[in-house]
Amino acid sequence: MKRYLSRRDFVKASVLGSAALPLALRGQAVDSELKRPVPDAAGDKGLPKGRIGNLEITRLIMGGNLIAGYAHARQLSYVSTLMRQYNTPAKIRQTIELGERHGINTIESWAMDDNSQLFDHWKNGGKIQWIAQVRLGQMWGNEGGYSQIDKAINEGAVAIHLTGDAAESLLDNGQFDRVGEAVQYIQDHKRPAGVAAHDLRVILECEKRKFNVDFYQKTLHPADYFGGPEQGDPDRVGKFDNSWCSDAQAVIDTFAKITKPWIAFKVLAAGGVLPRAGFPFAVNGGADFILVGMFDWQVEENVKLAQRVFRVASGPSSKRTRPWCRGNATT
Repeated sequence: MKRYLSRRDFVKASVLGSAALPLALRGQAVDSELKRPVPDAAGDKGLPKGRIGNLEITRLIMGGNLIAGYAHARQLSYVSTLMRQYNTPAKIRQTIELGERHGINTIESWAMDDNSQLFDHWKNGGKIQWIAQVRLGQMWGNEGGYSQIDKAINEGAVAIHLTGDAAESLLDNGQFDRVGEAVQYIQDHKRPAGVAAHDLRVILECEKRKFNVDFYQKTLHPADYFGGPEQGDPDRVGKFDNSWCSDAQAVIDTFAKITKPWIAFKVLAAGGVLPRAGFPFAVNGGADFILVGMFDWQVEENVKLAQRVFRVASGPSSKRTRPWCRGNATT
């Protein structure tokens, strides 16, 4: 007798089946240490922390896409709208509260996003720190050279970095000196200053010019995921907004020689890579922190997984390719 397969059963079976696929895991053994139970996020140890400048930051940082309402939808045009419908102001506030309750002490978002839910969280006793992304004036119609930096400072950002697209545009247009000037301006205002990039050339240029950057933020993710980049795709974010790290090994090799703290972002390729693969890939690859966008229902599991991954990466069976950076204060 044939059993009727409901839509719900089909979805459940499909998800379970896809979990067994080796996408983003080929050539990687899942360390048995990752399967060991760990204390709840609210336990004694909680999330490990590192330093950026004079700040103590959890090595798992909450991404700001829930605030921006933006999703890398690839060919699915409705996804960003769906995300905004789900992440209402109340849901954004709830997600931030969940993150802090489970031990995340830092969130990152663009200075020009509607960060009012974060500010309301602070007004009601929340302590989560804010790293602000900024662009410079005369780019994309922004007013004033450092208006976004000033806005971030005035609104309570503890650290500030130039966005990847901003730094890449300045590099492409022969204006890269402005990156160093922006870093100095941020530091003059007593904030750790960073530079982000999708394109590894930005990091190499900063190092070549010996900019006094407090931290870098660079994309890192494996490439073997469904819908990933095609071979030879030259676009720094993928031809279909589907790839943000064209050569992961080159990134890993470059940062092995850099002593500044590194926040890895797009570690899940905007949902293309499972956390169980993306977290250890980034941490073993040398990232000191991982920046992860998450919905409310992902917070607890992401925290627990990050605890496991960072514990293993700090233990005797660590597979990290570089030492943990201490992030000595420059301000």
